[in-house]
Amino acid sequence: MNKLRPRLFKAINRFSLLCLILFFSFSYAVAQKTVIKGSIKDAKGLPLPSVTVVIKGTTVGTTSGINGDYSISAPKGSTLVFRFIGYATKEVTVGEESSINVTLLESENKLNEVVVVGYGTTTKKELTSAISTVKAEQFNAGVVTSPADLLEGKVAGLNITNDGNPNSTPTVTLRGPSSLRPGGSTPFYVIDGVPGADFNLVAPSDIASIDVLKDASAAAIYGTRATNGVIIVTTKKAKTGQVRMTYDGYGSFEKVANQFEVASADQLRAYVKANGQSFTPANDNGGNTDWQKAVERSHGFSQNHNLSFGGGSDKTTYSGSLNYLQDQGIVKSSDLKRVIGRINVSQKALNDKLKLDFSVNNSVSNADLLVNDIYLSSANGQNPGLFKSIVQYLPTRSIYNADGTFYNDPTLKLGYNPVGLITNDSYKQKINLLLANTRAELQLPFGLVYNLNLAYQSRTTDNNTYYNSVSELAPGLNGKAIRSTYDDTKKLMENYLTYSHKWNDKHDFKVLFGYSFDETTTGDGFQSTNQNFISDVTGSNNLALGTPASGYRVDYGSVAVETLRLISFYTRLNYSYMGKYIFQASVRRDGSNAFGINNRWGYFPAGSAAWRISDESFMKFQSLFDDLKLRVGYGKTGNSLGFPAYTPLTQYNTTGSFYNNGTYIGAIGPTQNPNPNLKWEATATINGGIDFSILKGRLSGSVDVYNKKTTDMISSIPVSTVTNLVNTLTANVGSMVNKGVEIALSGTPVKGSNFNWSSYGNISFNKNKITSLGTNLSKIYVGDPEGPGQSGIKVSIIEAGYPLGEFYTLKYLGRTNGISTFLGANGQPTTTPVSTDQTYAGNAQPTYIFGWGNDFSYKKFSFNFFFRGQGGNKIMNASLAGFNQPTQASAHGVPVLTLSEPGNDVNANLYSTRYLESGAFIRLSNATLSYRIKIPGNYIHSLKIYVTGTNLFIITKYKGVDPELNLNLNNQQSGQFIGVDANNFYPRTRSFLAGLTIDL
Repeated sequence: MNKLRPRLFKAINRFSLLCLILFFSFSYAVAQKTVIKGSIKDAKGLPLPSVTVVIKGTTVGTTSGINGDYSISAPKGSTLVFRFIGYATKEVTVGEESSINVTLLESENKLNEVVVVGYGTTTKKELTSAISTVKAEQFNAGVVTSPADLLEGKVAGLNITNDGNPNSTPTVTLRGPSSLRPGGSTPFYVIDGVPGADFNLVAPSDIASIDVLKDASAAAIYGTRATNGVIIVTTKKAKTGQVRMTYDGYGSFEKVANQFEVASADQLRAYVKANGQSFTPANDNGGNTDWQKAVERSHGFSQNHNLSFGGGSDKTTYSGSLNYLQDQGIVKSSDLKRVIGRINVSQKALNDKLKLDFSVNNSVSNADLLVNDIYLSSANGQNPGLFKSIVQYLPTRSIYNADGTFYNDPTLKLGYNPVGLITNDSYKQKINLLLANTRAELQLPFGLVYNLNLAYQSRTTDNNTYYNSVSELAPGLNGKAIRSTYDDTKKLMENYLTYSHKWNDKHDFKVLFGYSFDETTTGDGFQSTNQNFISDVTGSNNLALGTPASGYRVDYGSVAVETLRLISFYTRLNYSYMGKYIFQASVRRDGSNAFGINNRWGYFPAGSAAWRISDESFMKFQSLFDDLKLRVGYGKTGNSLGFPAYTPLTQYNTTGSFYNNGTYIGAIGPTQNPNPNLKWEATATINGGIDFSILKGRLSGSVDVYNKKTTDMISSIPVSTVTNLVNTLTANVGSMVNKGVEIALSGTPVKGSNFNWSSYGNISFNKNKITSLGTNLSKIYVGDPEGPGQSGIKVSIIEAGYPLGEFYTLKYLGRTNGISTFLGANGQPTTTPVSTDQTYAGNAQPTYIFGWGNDFSYKKFSFNFFFRGQGGNKIMNASLAGFNQPTQASAHGVPVLTLSEPGNDVNANLYSTRYLESGAFIRLSNATLSYRIKIPGNYIHSLKIYVTGTNLFIITKYKGVDPELNLNLNNQQSGQFIGVDANNFYPRTRSFLAGLTIDL
């Protein structure tokens, strides 16, 4: 023990000496820290606010204020890093000075901007395909419930339509339709590298950019899901050394922009009297009701709040956000509340050779739906459409009886009390979306990089429907409740290896090899129902309180569990010679159980090339072009979107019931024929384009020309039951072609010290044509508006030689003795037309769509506005036609048009060219005025307040509510029912919002 003491004391003394040295070293280092102050300006001497200033290798940092001033404590010898979007990063070493002023230069040009492509990134300079990028600052302003709304009018060739319903889904079509199937023309979405992720998982405020892969040479890397283009969403993430927190919020008031013109009670009474008609006592009880106002709020209120944060060091970065959205529909009882949370962590390890990304997104939406949002049929066979009832229900009827109960149609034939439909019937839906994603990137020797992407997505949908004891949709049932819950899950594993090599400063070579496994299970849940409730108070919350009559059978719904698997192998090669000659080739092999056993695998190749003419020696002596590039590409893609797993198989389901021993037993029989030869729709596209920039970047743009041919289109065809189980078969039936031109331009007419003006726009032209149909399918009659007295009448046709959406209807000639007259098939006028008198009448698809925006800035003010529109298409105003029945004016409501019609015109409402109208319009989509405010102190770096107006006005000749029709009917996007305005006009609103953005 005594021998150990000298050693112990010696060790303690050494440790004490080491601590003393470290203490003095730390004290010296602290003493050497200097408060550095300065200003940050651009090349013109203008201050730059919100510039990130960080000490290199640490998390210590700050941002510049509104006047470009900053202050930071930094030790001598350290390096300050200055970063700002759109400007080159600058590093400055701290010396003896206490003041460091910095001038940041704009990035070399837009050619070095990063573009996200499938399984990687590139730059605009290296692009060989048609890809459009929209940054966050270019997104549409306003109340946005779906990220798709951010892109309306922003991308050439991308047509996005929506209505005023907060719970509707926008219809998105790129370069024309490519399928006959409902939902078959929807683009494929990729969110932060996760293919097939739900678009509603991301709050619009969290999106940094959206890249649209338009031609097949770019999209073919996604194979069977890429025919309609690929939309890649990249969210905002923290950068190394950046510490930030941002709040962005707004409140909005909305008013109805336009109404369907319905005759008032007094106008209708006068018209009925003048034409020798009369009301029954039930149809005129002294009411004077404007049913549109009765179901609408005087104004809708919406609000959005988004709090995002992020930070990190060279090794670890983190970011996250929390978003709350409430969109109160202008129609009473329609509403959407959504909360989205997101967290992302990135970690580097193994000497920065391994990078790990972990992210979790969760979205919870609570929706109050309308009867129009769910496909229903009532006990009396009438379609219970709210907007149909608004027009059909007589204004001469009152809303309520004398005792306060709802006044109902005693005949149960002429519509439903609209206020009753939104009061007595409740449709609530809750959707919980979860996406967990882990990615790893490992740098291996010899230029190899391995990537692994694992994702799990869950979508749980809870539906609660309740028809109360006085509901017209469940008469005599004393309340009916329907509850259902279904869970859809997606499991994804992707791993790919990349290799890159450069040599002699001339050759740049990259290659990618990958494998993907994607499994989606849908319909895992149940439905249950009950009726005859003691009270309406509990609604659908307690099914056990119902006491149904003897023999009642629970409705378990028709949803079944299905598992869809997609296995893929893919590769891509990129080669560039001297940066002037650029080539890309890819091929993907996909296998899916959604198709027949004989056609489950397919190959999807693509190739493209670009020639950077501006880099050639003969261009050095010209001063007009800053950049000039030619592109050409070809690719083949597939379309498997919207196919359930059992599409090619024999399916059995309930085909009725039979009575046995005092109970009803469900009968099971075949409901679908097998088709082992069914294969996916394939689209081959050739695209040629030119990118240019002139006048030192003051004007730039692109022009693309494409030819897109879809073959093996899938549809249901009639077959003989002699050799088949049922009379229809899902089969490949024909082909379709889309040809078009796209032009996009952006320029800066004025760029000064205080005032700047930039302008941008795009226009695209597309011509669609069906080129062939199957041997057993020469024509398909579609488009059934279900107008009064015209049930089963089709107004469109699908036939080779005509575009999808070709109208096929009667040709209106005028009136004979007050009766609408039409051209007969024999060439003679007729007042008793039949279906064979119908003729080809025009195209429902727009031949051109465009968008045009302008941004102005003056000192701290900025102002921007955006126009968009379309033309060349026709709309069948079936809403106006269906209710224009002068002879029935005493039985149901009529449009104002009817007041000028002859009272004896029994043909007035027949669908014909009379009701085909131009769908052209120009809309001032949005306009925003903003102002940045200087806030003294170090807590708030910048504050911006803004006001925005949306849908401010529209120029159109269309007589309906709005010429921009949403194709989403009954919660399904229609591939055939297009261009028909058929009682589905949820009013589009005009909104005014005020908001603020605070950078902390």
